[in-house]
Amino acid sequence: MPYLLWHNAGFGTLRNLPGIHNVKPRFDPTVIPVTTPNDEAELDFSNLADLRVTPPDGSGRFHGIKDYHQAYKDGKLTPLDIVDALLPLIRRDVSNRSPHSTAFTEVRVDLVRQAAEASTKRWKDGKPLSILDGVPFGAKDDLDVQGYKRHAGTKKDYTMGKHVETSWCVKKIEEAGGILMGKMNMHELGMGECDCPRVPTEYAKSRIAVPKINQKKLKASWKRSKILDL
Repeated sequence: MPYLLWHNAGFGTLRNLPGIHNVKPRFDPTVIPVTTPNDEAELDFSNLADLRVTPPDGSGRFHGIKDYHQAYKDGKLTPLDIVDALLPLIRRDVSNRSPHSTAFTEVRVDLVRQAAEASTKRWKDGKPLSILDGVPFGAKDDLDVQGYKRHAGTKKDYTMGKHVETSWCVKKIEEAGGILMGKMNMHELGMGECDCPRVPTEYAKSRIAVPKINQKKLKASWKRSKILDL
């Protein structure tokens, strides 16, 4: 899809400009940082002390990595407790859907519970994989995830029903013990047409007025930019 959008908009024609034929290609990064003995140590995000935490009485306080990690370590909660609390809020395949489910496109309950059970066992055995073990997260729906469809904000399934390998960024979190709760919603192809909140469930709470879009002008603009050629 990025390939189609790139060439459809004509960005690929820049490489054919005669003035750049003899220009030596530049491959970033061109500078490789080298550490010296006097450099300050980089933050170690596997260290609990390096994680920032919202004050308990802070406005809009939500649970973060440190909260989950500490709850599991103290035995107050297990990863299974967390997913059992979250699943009813995010599932779209139930009769009385929660408003929060709008933020998700697909939730594989079997895979979620499988990951939670494995994490719970590791914590019980005192062998968590990392500070992320048991922490729930979601993957944007333009990423490939094994066992899930990929819509990129459209009605089309870009996996075409075929087997796909999980994207590297998602795989690394899963390898650290993170629990993938499902695929997250997004603008169509990531091209938002207004300044609405990024998370769908924020529409109801937001004070931002959703603008009325003139569809004729919008389509005319898209046609000029060749987007509709797709």
